[in-house]
Amino acid sequence: MKKLFFFIIFCLLSLSIFANSLVKNIRLNTTVPQLVLDISSKTKPKFTSSYDEYNRLLFIEIEKTNLNSRINMSKFIGKNINKIDVLDYGKNLGLFIKLNKNVSHKVYSLNNPHRIVIDFRNNGSKRKEFTVTIDAGHGGKDPGAIGFRKYREKDLTLAVAKKLKAKLSKDFNVIMTRESDHFVTLSNRSRIANRGKADLFVSLHINSSKSSKAHGMEIFYFSKKSSPYAGRIAAYENSFGEKYGEKTTSIAQIMGELAYNKNMEKSIAIAEPLNTSLSRRLNMKDRGIYGANFAVLRGFNGPGILVELGFISNKNEVLKMSRAANQNVMADEIAKKVRNFFY
Repeated sequence: MKKLFFFIIFCLLSLSIFANSLVKNIRLNTTVPQLVLDISSKTKPKFTSSYDEYNRLLFIEIEKTNLNSRINMSKFIGKNINKIDVLDYGKNLGLFIKLNKNVSHKVYSLNNPHRIVIDFRNNGSKRKEFTVTIDAGHGGKDPGAIGFRKYREKDLTLAVAKKLKAKLSKDFNVIMTRESDHFVTLSNRSRIANRGKADLFVSLHINSSKSSKAHGMEIFYFSKKSSPYAGRIAAYENSFGEKYGEKTTSIAQIMGELAYNKNMEKSIAIAEPLNTSLSRRLNMKDRGIYGANFAVLRGFNGPGILVELGFISNKNEVLKMSRAANQNVMADEIAKKVRNFFY
């Protein structure tokens, strides 16, 4: 009987030692911006945290802990928190906290009583979270396509690129592959973007055709496979690099297969809505989006698009693209879709 008594006591003690802790309350401090998790536990709770900067997602996993199901998570959404979700794994508890832009954080634990604290700090509008590279096609000794009234592709793309930079600079770090009429190789364009750790690459070009009736705008993203039409356009643009002494086949794609697929997915996500809205605002034909092996996109280690703003060989379109007001519309629409892409 005595042995049985001690065995029962041992079992009860074991259960109390190994029983899960409980997040009994979550509260938001306003005097010092922080989220506090009050934990009922006999020992210091063990946790891990990680942060996905691109998606602004903070993940915290607390070992051997459950949640008081009566806690309403929606009340924490506000100045610092965009969204909060909790997942009870049975043994561990996971918190997914999406932060608002320009909000930094610090996670730590305190004792007596036990709690996990997430401090928030608003970095203000001075901190620019993302970097966009704007690539004005051609330049210097490379005029690009030459069209009606001797308009040159390099001049029109640079004009739109400068206006786009002005519209994005308030919210983004902007890198220009060229800001004047000078020559930049295709490999150097992507190298500039990679060196600046750009999050998006936007290359501006103007199409050309043997037929003066060809019209409309289209957008390309990097793809190892392409349709016959997209392949011809890529070969045409790549030929300018080869014309000026660069072997475009030597421009390497450095991303892995998973990154390649993800970047292609992200590139399509911005290309589709942009081409639709851009063509609508300028009353130009939407020629669609295509995947193709463009050297300038191939060399960039991230999502990127190449925008063909119209046909320089078409009289009506080149006159439309040469007007500052229309260039502003182009820049404005691209800037809007870039913001939508990130935010």
